[in-house]
Amino acid sequence: MGSYVRKRLEEIKADPALRRRPAKPLSFQKQAAMVAKFLAALGHETRLLTCIHLMDGERTVMDLLSRVGGSQHSLSQHLGILVEMGILESRAERTWRYYSCKSEDAKAVIRVLDVLARTNALPSSPSGPLERP
Repeated sequence: MGSYVRKRLEEIKADPALRRRPAKPLSFQKQAAMVAKFLAALGHETRLLTCIHLMDGERTVMDLLSRVGGSQHSLSQHLGILVEMGILESRAERTWRYYSCKSEDAKAVIRVLDVLARTNALPSSPSGPLERP
C-alpha cells in the first residue's frame, strides 16, 4: 500500500493537471456579487485615485498621501481594502511600505473610464440628492 501512495504522489507531482481539480463555475448571481464588490472597492474616489497613481509603479504611503490627500489613517484604511480585494499589493523595505497595483482587471477598468472621461462619455452628475426606491 505504501508503494502505491508514493507512486501516485510522484505521478501527481509530475503532471500539473492532476494537482488541482478544476473549479466549479460560479453561478451568475455569485459572479454578479463578486463584480459588485470589485466595483465598490474602486467606486470610492480615494481608492480610485490611489489605483490610478499606482498603475505606473509602486509608491510609498507618504507619496500617495501627497497625491491623494486626506489623513494617513484614512488612506491606510483604503489601502487595506484594496489589498484585501487583491487589487493592490505591498512590500516592506526597512521602515517604508511600498504599494503597487497588481490587478490587470482594475487597470483595464481604469483605462475604460479614462477613455470615457476623455471623450465626455461619462454621465453627468445628478443634480441634488439621489432618490432611493
